[in-house]
Amino acid sequence: MSMKIKGLLISVCIFITVNSVHAQWQQSTLPTDYIVTDIMQSNSYVFVATSNHGILKTQNFTDWSPSGSGISTDNVYEIISVIEQGAYITFYAATDAGAFRSTMLGYSWTPINNGITTLNLSAIFSDGTYLFAGAAGAAYRSEDYGQTWVPITIGTSNQVVTCFFRNGNDLLAGLMNSGNYLYRSTDNGLTWQPYGTGLYEIQQIAKLGDELFAISATVMYHSLDNGATWTLAGPGLVPGMYITDLFPYEDYLYVATMDGGYIQHTDSTNFRLLTNGMPMGGSMLSAVAANQDQIIFGTINNGLWYADQGIITGGIETSKYSDEISLYPNPTAGEFSVYMQGSSFSQSSGKNPDQVIVADLAGVSIKTINAKPGVCSNQFNISDLPAGIYFVRILIEGKWIIRKLVKKP
Repeated sequence: MSMKIKGLLISVCIFITVNSVHAQWQQSTLPTDYIVTDIMQSNSYVFVATSNHGILKTQNFTDWSPSGSGISTDNVYEIISVIEQGAYITFYAATDAGAFRSTMLGYSWTPINNGITTLNLSAIFSDGTYLFAGAAGAAYRSEDYGQTWVPITIGTSNQVVTCFFRNGNDLLAGLMNSGNYLYRSTDNGLTWQPYGTGLYEIQQIAKLGDELFAISATVMYHSLDNGATWTLAGPGLVPGMYITDLFPYEDYLYVATMDGGYIQHTDSTNFRLLTNGMPMGGSMLSAVAANQDQIIFGTINNGLWYADQGIITGGIETSKYSDEISLYPNPTAGEFSVYMQGSSFSQSSGKNPDQVIVADLAGVSIKTINAKPGVCSNQFNISDLPAGIYFVRILIEGKWIIRKLVKKP
């Protein structure tokens, strides 16, 4: 992302401080090396899918028990709960070993892969009557709750079917890799046609009120005409940060990103940071879920976090300086400074960051700036780091601001 640099370039002055965790966000006892891929709430239980330890469940975020008996892999991509035939609660899971079904509320699972030839599934979806599964170069449909599957044609053989979404009488499917990225079916998934303009690769689709949202890596799109046309969604998300999950509940859309957790109200056009009370502002989030009691975020390397719904009004913390801070030069071959523009900053304002940390894509802190208060001629040198993408976390007045930094070869 290019950026015009205006005003005075002020180098960073550093104090070493510790960011305290907001009292309303609590960390569960799920081990931090469990990589969370999906979260599902059913009755009083929270089910967590991981890419390295299967499925686990809890009622209190303290006591966890395995809930994947019968699933032949620890790598679970997605879990869903469906009310079938108007009464029966059924769970489904998409894994790298195919699809699995549980009619025992997760106590035991049965493989349901009759007709599925590409077992490494990327998506599973049910509207209570029809069941769909997506994979690389393949998609499947079942009319008998997964007992048998029939291949369906969506996109081209080089594309990955990443998600399905029921929008009234339409079924939508999102795809990645070169081609058309959105398809629509008006006959319950038997046939599919390219649909929609203005968007790129799709990883997930959700709806808040009358507004559709779609994730495309680091970009959020929205549509107000049921998916016919798409434009960039409202401001608030940090540009260039990967968006990993969407979850609509009542009047809010909850968003998990590598930069933190956000919400947008159905009457708003802006996303607002919700997780500033977590360490590093809630970075490396991989999944989100919510109900009337709790909001839950899963992470790649920091376990599972939860808070009650009161945090929406009492726990949102954003920095008033967020729009005034950037990195320069970016990309960089080695040295960079934190650029602070606008009336909030001047040589005499005293408003310098308290801490600056460079982290890798896994969220691991690599370096901190070592400078003395009042010394404003320091540059941060990362010439010894490999070329790639890094996250720079800037703490100012108790709030974290995160920017992406590209290191050139």
